[in-house]
Amino acid sequence: MGRSAAEVTVALTADKAMAQRLLGRLVPDGDPLVALSAAEVERFCWYELPRTWHADTSEQQRAAAVLADLLTGVGRVRAAAVCTSATTAQVLAAWQRSEAAGFAAYRKAAAASPTTPPDVPELSWGQVMGIQEALARTNLERRLEQALDEGELNPDVRAFPAARRRLVQHWLTTAQSAFEGRTPLEAVRRERRESWAEAPPAERRALLAAVLPALEESAAAPVDTAEPLRWLLEQIGDGVTLTQAGYLPRELVAAAFARYPHWYPIGKGPRSEADLFQLAHLHELARTHRLVTKRHRTLKLSPVGRTQLTDHQLRQHTAALAWLGTTAAERQVAESALCVLWAEPRLREDLRDVVHPVLALGFTHGDGTAMEAKDTERLLWRFWHTGRELGYLDERERSIDALISLSATGRPAALAALRLLAEGPRDHI
Repeated sequence: MGRSAAEVTVALTADKAMAQRLLGRLVPDGDPLVALSAAEVERFCWYELPRTWHADTSEQQRAAAVLADLLTGVGRVRAAAVCTSATTAQVLAAWQRSEAAGFAAYRKAAAASPTTPPDVPELSWGQVMGIQEALARTNLERRLEQALDEGELNPDVRAFPAARRRLVQHWLTTAQSAFEGRTPLEAVRRERRESWAEAPPAERRALLAAVLPALEESAAAPVDTAEPLRWLLEQIGDGVTLTQAGYLPRELVAAAFARYPHWYPIGKGPRSEADLFQLAHLHELARTHRLVTKRHRTLKLSPVGRTQLTDHQLRQHTAALAWLGTTAAERQVAESALCVLWAEPRLREDLRDVVHPVLALGFTHGDGTAMEAKDTERLLWRFWHTGRELGYLDERERSIDALISLSATGRPAALAALRLLAEGPRDHI
């Protein structure tokens, strides 16, 4: 049976109230609904609606349906389709199960959306954005939607991901009036550098002062650094046979010792990779960054490794990541040490004493106890050894009184590593 006239009137009245509520939420300043992008509709349906619209799933789905009608009425067919899609129904249902399930479903849906700007080599988007980055992402979302509407991009063809990346790269590197005549990429990087430079504590900011002028300059063409890593990739090439224990072959170890005798300055020389920890660390670096692949006992370069063997910019990027470390504490120590050494060579003990106050102010152990000088010493040991293995640090003698300085390749590598920290994506406030 159909609904009575009274029921229809009640439903229409309810839908009208819902429509007014939606308009007040989505276009509170009275802007035309047609100005709402598909990406904004996605964020509302997949995140804001289930997070802040306190109602059961059926009520939330009704809100999405009313919004679809409103958008259809102003000719926004693509955005309207988001509201009534199976994806939206699935995301709303996930939020009802749990917050964790809802977040996971939202992230998956957003990543799959054709209007979501992908990460590109020039820029990875942060979870936390400044004003310029948020403006760039919003404008880029609209540009992608325009390209989809006009047929410039087709999400149903295999070439779509590559075509979308090319569009994003071109847009990011084209000067625009919205960014005062700079490219969006320049505006985002400058904003990130400023945010990075202003972060507390004051002791950290004092160390950064020495390197900030160099970071403000346009990045020079990457220098071919990390020579030991390049050498190892060349030696592995099309494949080497690992020992029964999984170590690099003895002839490669002997070649490493002949090329870098300072790695093993005592005795007759190493017999295996286990005796030459610098080589073992480089081997681990190559594995960690998937520069090599292993099948049975054969180790050979991966496609990524082959690319990095010939592209020193990518190889420098990988080496810089390895030098910085993986944990927040490792990166803080590396950042501080690089800034100190950028200004002048330092004794190992002096370097520890300058770096420790910054680490102690920003970090504690998991049980809440304070960081001690020995913790800084341990983290500096990792930084120091990785830097020496990559050829980035010089040391006049092997002792606590040794004077440490950046090598000829270490200075550009240090600047590249600090740029990664200063201009990289922000994942927390």
